[in-house]
Amino acid sequence: MDTTSQSQPGTRVISVGYAEHEAPYRQQERAGLGCYLFRLQIDGHASALVDNQMMHVKSGDLLLFGPGQAYELQIDRFQEDFVHSVDLYLLCQGPWLDEWWQKRRRPTHARLSLHEHCVHLWRQLIEEYRRPGTPNMELCDYLLRALCLTIDRHAHDANSHSTVPLAADRMRWFIERHAPDDITLKDVADAAGLSISRAVHIFKETYQQTIVQYLLEVRLQMACDRMRFSTFNLEQIADSCGFRSYSYFYRVFRSRYGISPRAFRQRAQ
Repeated sequence: MDTTSQSQPGTRVISVGYAEHEAPYRQQERAGLGCYLFRLQIDGHASALVDNQMMHVKSGDLLLFGPGQAYELQIDRFQEDFVHSVDLYLLCQGPWLDEWWQKRRRPTHARLSLHEHCVHLWRQLIEEYRRPGTPNMELCDYLLRALCLTIDRHAHDANSHSTVPLAADRMRWFIERHAPDDITLKDVADAAGLSISRAVHIFKETYQQTIVQYLLEVRLQMACDRMRFSTFNLEQIADSCGFRSYSYFYRVFRSRYGISPRAFRQRAQ
């Protein structure tokens, strides 16, 4: 399960992988860790030492420990119930990580609103380090840095932040995934478990644009990409990006970019 890397100037991964444990299980480093430890709970339950107290850890919880911090993980049975725990873990060190860690306060316990992004990068890093032969160290370095920066974007201090950024992120993620579909304000609000009025207010307060404006922007960006890289005709592109009328697509595209879709495609080729 563990994989050890070679020395890397900016970052060094000591061990990275996927762990699954059944109760009872104990792991302790009370004297303090010798490197950074990231742990993302992706299924099941566990207890971990956070701010000198054992706290319950559930899916979506991210634990961040720096060198010298005490670490303890426990997985216990609750009465007669079977308890299991599944997590992604990463042990790493290096000058770049030192700089990254010191840029802001790092809470030991955080929540990931869009943990799919981090899971994808984490698994790519695991795959590269487990690759037969010599892993591509430059690629691994970039993957680790990308993971850290993605954590900056999507992790929220579970103790000091409200749920507002989490709700806004869920709505934004839903829009990006379903932009080509006929989605409504109610669909976006339901994705965050909010009323339509509350969803509209939170989104505008967080991103300084309305849900409809952001949806339109995502669709236009998708159309630009497809005009650059696909062989679809303009009518097919408009339809595949959520514009059910080419005349409407033409109007909003020209208003946004100052040229027609056809002129844009000709310049991009």
